[in-house]
Amino acid sequence: MQGAMTMNSEFNSKRYSGVYAINNADKIRINIALDLIGHNKNVMDIGCGNGFVSDMLMSRGNTVEGIETSESSAAIAKQKGMRVYNFDLSEKECPPDLCNRYDAVFAGEVLEHIFDTDTFLSNVYKMLRRNGVIVVTTPNVASLGRRLLLLVGMNPLLETTARAADAGHVRYFTHDTLRKLLEENKFEIEVSCSDCINFNRDGRISSVFLSKVLPRLGRTIIFRARKR
Repeated sequence: MQGAMTMNSEFNSKRYSGVYAINNADKIRINIALDLIGHNKNVMDIGCGNGFVSDMLMSRGNTVEGIETSESSAAIAKQKGMRVYNFDLSEKECPPDLCNRYDAVFAGEVLEHIFDTDTFLSNVYKMLRRNGVIVVTTPNVASLGRRLLLLVGMNPLLETTARAADAGHVRYFTHDTLRKLLEENKFEIEVSCSDCINFNRDGRISSVFLSKVLPRLGRTIIFRARKR
C-alpha cells in the first residue's frame, strides 16, 4: 500500500503542477467554501496548488499557509509570499510544529485523491486547535448527472486509468459515506450542502437553486465539520 500511495502522490504532483483553469461551477464551489471558513482565521490550505484559493482566503483577512505535493505549484505559491510545506499528509505524520495551530483547514477537491483517508484526517485533527473546523469539498458520485449516465449504461465519470488526462481520483463519495468517514475520525458535521446541479460538464448550464433544494443530487459535496 505504501508503494501505491507514493505512486499516487507522484501522479498528482505531475498532473496538478503549474497553473490550471477553473470553470463556472468551480467558482461557485470555492465561494461557498470561503464563506464557510469565514474571516480573520489562521487557515491551512491543503492541496493549495499555486495558491489561487489561498489568495482569496487572505483577501478576507485570514492568515494562510499551504501544503502541496507538487514542487512546481508550491514554488509558484511561495513566490507570492506564502509559507508552503511540501509533503503528503496521508503518508507522513503531522509535524509537531503544525499541531494545534489552525482555526480552519481547507481540503478542496483533495480527499478523492487519497488512499489512506484515515491517516489524512487524523493529521488534520491534530493540526486544528480546539473547536477548529475542516471545510471539505469533493465530487459527488451520486450527482444527478452521474445517475443519468449510469441509468443509460454509461460510465458516470469514474476513472479506470492513471493517464496524463485523468484527474487521479481513487475515492468516490456520497453525502452519507463522507459524513460517516468524518464522524469516524472525530469530526462533527455542522454544514452539509452542494454547489450546483449541472446539466453539462463544465457547469455553464446549471442550477444553484436546485442544489439547495436537492443537495444530494448536486455536483459537489461540501461539508464543514468541527473537531470534537
